[in-house]
Amino acid sequence: MRSTPRLDDVRDMFLSDGKLDSRMEQLVRPVVLDSWKRSRLLGVADDRSVRLPFESPIVSDSVLLRAARPILARLADELDMDHASLLIADRHSRILQTWNSNGKFARRMEGIGSVAGHSGAEEVVGTNGIGTPATDRRASMIVGAEHLAEALTDFACVGAPIHDPVTRRSQGVVTLTGLVEDASPILPGLINQAAREVGRQLLNLSSMRERVLFDSFLVASRQGRPMAVVGGDILMENPAASEYLHHIDKTTLWLMVSEAISVHRPKRTIHIETETAITELACSAVVFDDEVIGAIIEVVNQKNHTVPLTDLPPKRTRESWAPLSESLPGTSRPWVYAREQAESAMRASLPVVVFGASGTGKFTLLRHMFDRVAPGQKPMVCDGQESLNYTEAWLTDLRAALEGSTPVILRHIDALDNETAQRVADSLSANPSLLERALVMGTASAQGSKEQSAGHQSLLDVLAVGRIDMPNLRERKQDMRILLRNFERKYASSLNITYTPGAYAALSRAPWPGNLRQLEAVMRGVLTLGRRSEVTSDQLPPAIASYARRRDLTMLEQLEVDGIVNALIRCDGNKVLAAEMLGISRSTLYRKISGYKLDEERLFV
Repeated sequence: MRSTPRLDDVRDMFLSDGKLDSRMEQLVRPVVLDSWKRSRLLGVADDRSVRLPFESPIVSDSVLLRAARPILARLADELDMDHASLLIADRHSRILQTWNSNGKFARRMEGIGSVAGHSGAEEVVGTNGIGTPATDRRASMIVGAEHLAEALTDFACVGAPIHDPVTRRSQGVVTLTGLVEDASPILPGLINQAAREVGRQLLNLSSMRERVLFDSFLVASRQGRPMAVVGGDILMENPAASEYLHHIDKTTLWLMVSEAISVHRPKRTIHIETETAITELACSAVVFDDEVIGAIIEVVNQKNHTVPLTDLPPKRTRESWAPLSESLPGTSRPWVYAREQAESAMRASLPVVVFGASGTGKFTLLRHMFDRVAPGQKPMVCDGQESLNYTEAWLTDLRAALEGSTPVILRHIDALDNETAQRVADSLSANPSLLERALVMGTASAQGSKEQSAGHQSLLDVLAVGRIDMPNLRERKQDMRILLRNFERKYASSLNITYTPGAYAALSRAPWPGNLRQLEAVMRGVLTLGRRSEVTSDQLPPAIASYARRRDLTMLEQLEVDGIVNALIRCDGNKVLAAEMLGISRSTLYRKISGYKLDEERLFV
């Protein structure tokens, strides 16, 4: 008879082949086998020596930490184990604090990365006592060779998720780590009980936060001005403020306010634009135990649109055309700057090229510009992608339009081959009248680090007198509410659509590599197939819904992420070129991609 394989041999077989036969699967506990398979799909099973990596520093206390400290400190004293470590991690599996039995074992924990600021997420280190219970949402004990990472196989880890007693949402994980020989079947129950106690204390502290917000609101309301308090799911407003804020979504309001203020920057003024008004708000942070838990907001000013944007009559003369903001609303700085570039080009009668990634709305912007500078004239659209198969016929149609003084939009000019681009440049130079009247415009993808061919450079020299750079959707988070309203009118005009905090957070945090085109496709499916007037995260595609669980980035982190993603997109995913463009080493780029959990397939597919 064949001897039963050891578990570490079974694990090695799984890591080598990516699967096990039915007999081998029976040797692995189901909770562990499911985690192995998830880890394999996430691509983290290939590096068996991995330790828990550093994710980000713990810069301040959190409500979760304040709830957990007295409970876990007492438990650590009661356990009185020679070789054990107790820790608390947040809902993203980032370790917040540890309690160790002695200095020697603490150093051993530090050697595997089990210290504050490091991540135990399953998608980073595979099956383990932090990420696996967080993913399964139930207590788990991972012993020895059940860990995928070789560095963890000497240990037995028991983890239990912390649930909010009311909402049942996961808030974090409590994990006890000891040596394999100290593993005991009573430990999961013990750690589960500790996690429940932390959850109850968390609820008590949350109630205190609500009382602090309510007291702050009462004090502010005595001033007699339009005042409100917002924080998380809470929005309280006096009648004067309700008159101004009734048209602003609560989730949108808190997201924008929370991004603007901080403990070190407690007062800010923000502007929120909806389809009916632009509202100016003065925001003051409400701080509880050194953490921003909400904000007092005062309505400073509100400018109403006199007519709904969709009903604005077109203004047909160059001297009095409607501002682009009326048909292309939005208040994010990158989008406002792009509109200002377009307005300046129209006033100066400059031919322009609109640069930007796919789906950012380059062609839409040009159509709105032509509606103003050439009312009643339908431009001929010449798509550079179509020139590849019918070059001569394509050039003939273009020359006919130029000679007949027909406005022209040259789409995807970067798709032209070098020779065709040069011939287009020559044709435009031979028919300058349309160029001089700004009736020839073009679109091109965002320019990367590679050098332009001679033909393309000639074409840009002629056509790109004015340049407009379109922002990516992830740079327009402030405009998300307005964009969603546009799609609601288009695909669900009879419904009053609202969004759960999780759904709106996912839509706001997702990287949207396909930009506006991708957002519209997602919302078309959600709004057309949805049975409810409230959009929840489970109605979104899983790749988008997963961002509801991502941690919020600081402003500096978000800027760094945007820079990395922009560089990768401009360099077509080439990390060597992207690293050169960013001025960092390739290894640093790899580390940051991993640290920010950037999904390259979602960015470049």
